[in-house]
Amino acid sequence: MPDVILHHYPESTFSEKIRSLLGYKQASYQAVTIPIIQPKPDLMALTGGYRKTPVLQVGADIYCDSALMARVIDRLYPDNSIFPVAYEAVAGALAHWTDTVLFKCAVAMAFQPRALSSQSLFSDPAAAAAFMADRAEFSRGSTELNMDLSIAQPYFLMHLKRLDQQLASHPYLLGDTPTIVDFSTYHCCWFVYNVESIRDTFTPFPQVLAWMARMRAFGQGQLTPISGAEALAVAAATTPVTEPVVKALQSDGLVAGEEVKITPIDYGLFPVQGKLLIASLEELAIVREDPQLGQIVVHFPRLGFRVEKV
Repeated sequence: MPDVILHHYPESTFSEKIRSLLGYKQASYQAVTIPIIQPKPDLMALTGGYRKTPVLQVGADIYCDSALMARVIDRLYPDNSIFPVAYEAVAGALAHWTDTVLFKCAVAMAFQPRALSSQSLFSDPAAAAAFMADRAEFSRGSTELNMDLSIAQPYFLMHLKRLDQQLASHPYLLGDTPTIVDFSTYHCCWFVYNVESIRDTFTPFPQVLAWMARMRAFGQGQLTPISGAEALAVAAATTPVTEPVVKALQSDGLVAGEEVKITPIDYGLFPVQGKLLIASLEELAIVREDPQLGQIVVHFPRLGFRVEKV
């Protein structure tokens, strides 16, 4: 199996989704701890400007967005698949809703005034100011991460109540084994639960707490820390293995090999440019030429991104 490298930082909620999945798969992998804020020169060399966390590296193939990473991991470690064929559409839709709407609620919960007082990052005024400036730049041009607490809190509590009722019948959200819906829901709950001053949010929901304990018991797999420089060396020494697949839709008229840019449609609106390699209903990918690393293929899910000709 090629080198699997996770670029993450401990506090990242979507990173926890992927770490938990790697634990469930009992995977062995390497991991680079990246800075919480810019600059991130090693990571940018790999992604070409994509700024969301985490990023999954498999040799010289770079996978962006946890929705695509989960499918890649499930393909690399096919035992106990988290994508049941019988629930393919429902599981995909539920996971996407959770990763977008419920995530926004979790952000509002975790960054409410009562929560900030117990977070170490905000005990240092300089670090807090740097973090807020970085996130303002990160969300520039977007309102997707903004949800008032007065709206987010009842949404979040409502969903916890529904989860608690559902989990009384089965150990996981779609039955007796975990699916992508569990991992997408877990990281949102984990993000809020990790803030000690608001942990009592979960007290009325014992089934949710028991389910979170089951998810936490998967661990994070066999993780070997490496440096950003070591990850770059792996990419430089590896040739991308992705084959071109371009199936043009009537609406886009894309052609393999043409110069395009791919940009998230929600936040972190920083385009990545390269030559089109994959354009299917599920995935987009481009080839980039990096002066240090040579050819790098950067992959994105189709859902949540737009592709435009340059």
